[in-house]
Amino acid sequence: MSPKNLTDRYKYENKYLIVEVGVKNSRQLFNERDPAPFRERDLDPQFVIYIISAVEEFSLQTKMKIRILTLDKNDTTIENTKAIGDAIRTYFGYESILMVAQLRKRLRTARLFFMIGLVTLVVCMSLASLLESVTVAFGLTHFLSVSFIIIGWVAMWHPVEALLYDWWPIREQRQYLDKMAQIDVEVVERAANV
Repeated sequence: MSPKNLTDRYKYENKYLIVEVGVKNSRQLFNERDPAPFRERDLDPQFVIYIISAVEEFSLQTKMKIRILTLDKNDTTIENTKAIGDAIRTYFGYESILMVAQLRKRLRTARLFFMIGLVTLVVCMSLASLLESVTVAFGLTHFLSVSFIIIGWVAMWHPVEALLYDWWPIREQRQYLDKMAQIDVEVVERAANV
């Protein structure tokens, strides 16, 4: 039976929404292909996708916690729980830093595109004005004049879009990554038959 809505698959405890992940042991949370020492590895891509999609289902103000359900009792020691939580938060913190760099690059490119578009618009409007002042072959000069005006404004389309709108999704994703970089993580032993 399917849940009534997407949030039915999560638990609430003490005003915290709990995102549960079941694993045999904490090694499943980390990318096995990463050559770094175990707790310094990148997180497993499927784990990352699941956590991000779960967190993005809710507003940034929703208090959340990740609960790792493990079959390995060693994962639940205070040291290992802290190490797993730190690894998860560090990963998302680093991803947030990368997102800030991507946002800066996008805005820098948008400003460059805007300047190119603006120069193109000024040149096209000047050519259109010049053609309008020429009275020879009125139909053709009017057609060319209007064409230059259209080209100038079309040249501004993408720069304006990039400057006004393209960066918002990156900013929002960065805010979610910041939230995940501070999220509480607990590791709990689960029964083998659950």
